Amino acid sequence: MSDFIKKSQFIIFLKTWIFCCVFIVNSALAKEDYTPNLSDAQYYFLIDADSKEVLLSKNADTRMAPSSMTKLMTALVVFDQIKKGKISLNNQCLIGKDAWRKSGSSMFLNYGDVVSIDDLVKGLLAVSANDASIALAESVGGGISNFTKLMNLKAQELGMTNSHFTNPHGLHEDSHYSSLRDLGLLVIHLYQEYPEFASYFSIPEFTYQNITQRNRNPLIKNNYEGIIVGKTGHTNEGGYGVVELVQRNNRRLVAVVNKMKTPKQRAHTITEMMDYGFFGYKKLELFKQDQEIVDLNVWLGTQQKISAIALEDIAVNVPRYYNLNDLTVTVKYNDPIYAPIKKDSKIASLHIELKGFKKYEFDLFAKEPVDKVGYIRKVSIIAKYKFKKFFNKYFS
Repeated sequence: MSDFIKKSQFIIFLKTWIFCCVFIVNSALAKEDYTPNLSDAQYYFLIDADSKEVLLSKNADTRMAPSSMTKLMTALVVFDQIKKGKISLNNQCLIGKDAWRKSGSSMFLNYGDVVSIDDLVKGLLAVSANDASIALAESVGGGISNFTKLMNLKAQELGMTNSHFTNPHGLHEDSHYSSLRDLGLLVIHLYQEYPEFASYFSIPEFTYQNITQRNRNPLIKNNYEGIIVGKTGHTNEGGYGVVELVQRNNRRLVAVVNKMKTPKQRAHTITEMMDYGFFGYKKLELFKQDQEIVDLNVWLGTQQKISAIALEDIAVNVPRYYNLNDLTVTVKYNDPIYAPIKKDSKIASLHIELKGFKKYEFDLFAKEPVDKVGYIRKVSIIAKYKFKKFFNKYFS
């Protein structure tokens, strides 16, 4: 019995054929191969929101000023407090002097105004209102200091290792920073955990006190297909930045840029990145969550085979014109697997190779538990195995 073997590729290929056929048909109708023009960009990041596969990256982990993209974390803290039942969108907030006096982009709150959290969130995300961010911090967190503690706790929970927040608006402070990768993870979490609030991120314009302002998000301005979540940012230190989540059919991509010199460069770069992701790649869906992928041998168990499954969908982004004849899918595992085996325990790994492009590895897990046989049954199995081995050696 070998310690580590490759399972036959033929079984895996049959189970993936249906998915591959859809991919091939769609690829035949695709545009010409797309190469993005990112000559003006030094900081960019493009990731698949579902598989977390990175498609483009440059200086993605550099700590830098996130500017008003900070307000994504401000919104997350507010949404989290709503989800926990501590506040509601209908709560009314009394506007204090700090919010009224705040400089920069504004929804033009006045000292003494009484405004709902709903309107403050709209102002925060649609027109990037700094005064709204202060009002929310004071109303939801009891003050800026306590609110930023909540922001940093959330950053730690999400694994945002290159982020630290000292205010809810993003105006520059030396100890206030984030990275493109962290901002991308933040957007993915926002969409996955708080989908009921997604509409706040795509409001094209917002009116307060008879003053109407348009959203500065370039993809919203240009009616880019599939925009779900987005937020711009600009300070002298951070330059022009934007983070976007776009969905088309079965694909969700997140792109982030920062330190662009002009709004025009920002709009060009983010559009180039999204076009590259959607036109340059196709999503190849291999296996669904809990789908039986392969049956593996069991030793000294109450059953001789166990089904290996994935606990999440397995999909990869493949260049649109990639030749699928060069794709191989194999399973590696210790043969046989010794009982007892717990349900959902890791028992194998799925290896996908796109020859000349990329390799992937995914964990596979036990679909069901398998108990170990009793002593008498164990002796019988071992005896049969040794007899078979002896017979094959001397008589076959």
